[in-house]
Amino acid sequence: MTIPASTTSVRERLAGLLREDLSFRNGEGVTLMHSLHAFAARFPAGLPRHFIKGLSEPGETVLDPMAGSGATLLEGLFCKRNVIGVDLDPLALKLCRAKTTWLCPQQVRHAGQAVLDTASESLESGNPAEEFLQRADADTRKFIDYWFLPETQSELAALVMAAEQEPDQELREFCNVLISSVIVTKSGGVSMARDLAHSRPHRVDSKVPRSAVRMFAAQLRQAALAMEQARDNAGGTSTVIAGDSRRLPLAADSVDLIVTSPPYANAIDYMRAHKFSLVWLGKPVKRLGALRGKYIGNERLADVVTAALPPIATEAVNALADLDHKKAIILRKYLGDMALAIGEMRRVLRPGRAAVIVVGPSTMRGMRIQTQDYLAAIAGQVGFDVVTVAGRPLDRDRRMMPARWGKNGDSTIEQRMHEEYVVGLVKPDNCRGVPTVSRLPQKVMD
Repeated sequence: MTIPASTTSVRERLAGLLREDLSFRNGEGVTLMHSLHAFAARFPAGLPRHFIKGLSEPGETVLDPMAGSGATLLEGLFCKRNVIGVDLDPLALKLCRAKTTWLCPQQVRHAGQAVLDTASESLESGNPAEEFLQRADADTRKFIDYWFLPETQSELAALVMAAEQEPDQELREFCNVLISSVIVTKSGGVSMARDLAHSRPHRVDSKVPRSAVRMFAAQLRQAALAMEQARDNAGGTSTVIAGDSRRLPLAADSVDLIVTSPPYANAIDYMRAHKFSLVWLGKPVKRLGALRGKYIGNERLADVVTAALPPIATEAVNALADLDHKKAIILRKYLGDMALAIGEMRRVLRPGRAAVIVVGPSTMRGMRIQTQDYLAAIAGQVGFDVVTVAGRPLDRDRRMMPARWGKNGDSTIEQRMHEEYVVGLVKPDNCRGVPTVSRLPQKVMD
């Protein structure tokens, strides 16, 4: 039950909301638009809705600085809030925009059918893949040849080039998201990869890929229904920005609520899966690899400018260094980057308002990494009041985590994916402007 916003303070409301059942196992109120495209670690729709309703009012601004699949943005619109999403990932940006741009369902059907008709004509008259692959560099062609059979390449090329002929940019981008959705799937799909939706692809030579054209037609039918449902329920405005949560392109004291789920430490490599569709949407595979190195949670060992950490986090890094020096560098980078991101959250949040961070623990070299405790300590260090850290059982069917029940339950990826935590924060009423975040310009783990 949502606590009435008018009767209690933000701290009291947040504490009360965190004491309630946060499992959201029944999937109540989930709309078709949430299922437009598979996305690893997408949190259940009820989770952001719970806090948006309890901690903000219609017409106020809700921010997700690591927008991912757009769940917070979509629920914010359904709750009549104005929403802002920021992300570095090109596929996340496309998906967030597609989910929060209200198009006429009939126009969606018409545009999608035009893509199907044009693609079918192209396939009948020749091999569209030959023309498409002429645009790609050698590395991208090699990637496509390894992961996609020739007949699949032809179908995808036909769909992509047909979508390019759609004159309306919003409809064209929506069709591109539908093309992506037949590549990055929960199961099956059109590539030779398994487990793409969980961002852990591996090639299976015995796999029989599905028809991209037939899958697109099925996705189009569902998408038109999703748009009808969304348009009937939504209000407010949406802004989706290509940006970095560590340097938010927003004014200080400008948003009323933050609800976000940052990447897990050492757990999910989004670009590993997303590049399967992005190469078909004009992104060279090398450029995607370079962008991947900028993500929070990436495992590249490089010099970085990062932030100082509180003692509890430093102790964890040092303990991990005794087991694996390189893993300790990765953890140090992740926590330092998150310190910068949380500092930015505090900067842009209005005084007296709340931020909610959903995150899970990890296991690195057998050591339990209590990420939620480290992020709570970081938040306190940059000037947030930490209300509490609440646990919630993980429904992996809805969170889409890369883990399995049964015989492999002792693997490290299993161990770190059974639970997660909600860190509840409030920016003090007397705090304005830029927080104090100490930055370390030297190498990580000198």
